[in-house]
Amino acid sequence: MQPNMAQVLNTLAHEIRTPLAVSQGYLKLYVDGRLTTPDDQQRALQRTREALGVIAVLCSEMSKVSALAEASDVVLAERVDLSTLARELAASNELSGAVWSAVPASPARVATNAPRDLTHAIAVVCKAAFDEDKRAPHHLAVSASDDAIVIRAGTEEAVRALPSTPDGPGATAVNMVRGGKGLSLIWASFVFGQHRIQTWNHQDHKASTGLRIPLVTV
Repeated sequence: MQPNMAQVLNTLAHEIRTPLAVSQGYLKLYVDGRLTTPDDQQRALQRTREALGVIAVLCSEMSKVSALAEASDVVLAERVDLSTLARELAASNELSGAVWSAVPASPARVATNAPRDLTHAIAVVCKAAFDEDKRAPHHLAVSASDDAIVIRAGTEEAVRALPSTPDGPGATAVNMVRGGKGLSLIWASFVFGQHRIQTWNHQDHKASTGLRIPLVTV
């Protein structure tokens, strides 16, 4: 389920608050003359620059979310075959080092208008599952039926426990409004909404996420 705009704005305000406070804090130290050495001043300006960079990224993400929210009913006219989708996902920075199961051979394709947005959104959500346990090896289990491809991402144990469908025993909706993730998951939820992609966790194993991506045969 896509977040509503009130949730989007609340998350944006929450995510901006920390880097804004960092920027203000270092600038106050500088103005008050409490940074007395060139090294202290350099470190403070570098931290301020990094914090402002986070805010700039959040503003860019907000623009993307807004654009997607306004174009939610656009017909998906382009087609991407599964081998191309898998190759682009495997090359993504977010999924670097993950162990893949074999991608099923299928003549079907995924309907989209923005292949790069689609692959990036999938990668972002899979990485969020990996981030729940960064120490364990990360796995991507892939299966396909006539009408959908299912990707289950996470630690090997959590992937094994994850239901193969969003309505399986123990399946629960993924929380796409999470602190510390910027707006990337919210943006991905709007991409998924356009593509009719379903997501789910296991209620007892959060270090995994399932994605059901509809396929087309034309």
